[in-house]
Amino acid sequence: MELLQATREAKVIGVTTDAAIELCWVGLPEEELPATSTLTFKNGRTARLVTVPAEKFGAYLDGLGDRSLAVAFFSAPVGEVVPDAVRVLRARSQHERTRVYLVASESRALPADGGGETDIEEVIGRDRMSGSSLTQIAERGVRAFNALGTNPLLPRFYLDATFNGIFDWFETTRWDWSELGNFSKVDKKLLREEEIETLKESAVIEFGTLPGAHNFLREWHDEFSFSSWALSWGAEEARHSLIQCRYLQHIGVDIPAKHAMYKREPYPMGKNRAATLMMNIISEARAAAYYKRLANESQEPTLRRIWKLLGRDEARHARAFFVFCKEECDRDPKSRKAMLEMAYVWLADRADGIKHPAGHFYPHSTSARGIKETERSHEGMTDQADENVLAMIRNILDDESVKSVRDVKARLRELA
Repeated sequence: MELLQATREAKVIGVTTDAAIELCWVGLPEEELPATSTLTFKNGRTARLVTVPAEKFGAYLDGLGDRSLAVAFFSAPVGEVVPDAVRVLRARSQHERTRVYLVASESRALPADGGGETDIEEVIGRDRMSGSSLTQIAERGVRAFNALGTNPLLPRFYLDATFNGIFDWFETTRWDWSELGNFSKVDKKLLREEEIETLKESAVIEFGTLPGAHNFLREWHDEFSFSSWALSWGAEEARHSLIQCRYLQHIGVDIPAKHAMYKREPYPMGKNRAATLMMNIISEARAAAYYKRLANESQEPTLRRIWKLLGRDEARHARAFFVFCKEECDRDPKSRKAMLEMAYVWLADRADGIKHPAGHFYPHSTSARGIKETERSHEGMTDQADENVLAMIRNILDDESVKSVRDVKARLRELA
């Protein structure tokens, strides 16, 4: 472990990693420094205690280059709400994640806004700047810094997150269980045998939510906005399996638990988030068309109502995935290529019926047969779904000329 050495311009405490200097003291007079010369954390890491004069703090930060401070302690003289050195730190965007503490004669409460733009964590009394108390403060500060990660889409305020806007829309359009009707009124005589088989396939297909939710939370491990959406999405999708299995049980058909377990195995994580989102846009759009077609053709009123509601869910899901995909592509234009590559993979080849992750990633499951048969016997169903996907691609690219898979390929050539 490399220790940062003191320089003429600034004395610093710190343990360096590839990306961060973990601790720094700014403007503390020598007589107020802790007696100990090092801190030892529970994980065995250590930090030397040295100071940086407040008037030289800006030069010290400049010397860090792209590295960022994890934790910084600032002297807070009586009557000074926020030291100027804190503002110097916050003026540099690479230190936005730095955990900031003020050191005063005694601990005191912060204003409700935590010092506003300076984002101060706590005002610590000097009596806590020694021994185990100091070690705990510093260690928690480092842990907090690491927890923030480096995701550029992390907003300053929680309600600025994309999920906040999507939440209201989802809550106001979510169907209630009472809308399904009374199962005791199901008329089995109105059900065709192939329809019951399709219902069994659909119930099994929906178990694909399990690995999807696992992978979303793994791939988006460094943020909370999309992850919160993934939890909402997973909860809605879980109802799809449940309601279809309950309907089947009512007509005397039970789905073995093994079909859910087949889907417990996580599939490989994606290499680009925009690409992952595009794959899910396509799968949701096609599922929406699938359920819509089934609902329109069913003669049994309760099943028709169920499939109609599930189709509406899938269309809403596709739209939400689109919002997050556009956010990724707007942030990083390079993601547009990955998004288009994924779109081409899933849109171009339909020789063996509809392509869907539920069947692609789980060839040992039976969940691909029903949806493929439905597509083969209902010409145009997938075409309409893919038209909706192409409309979303046009929106992401801000290019109205992309109207076919061939156009997607042409744009890929331009970005190569």
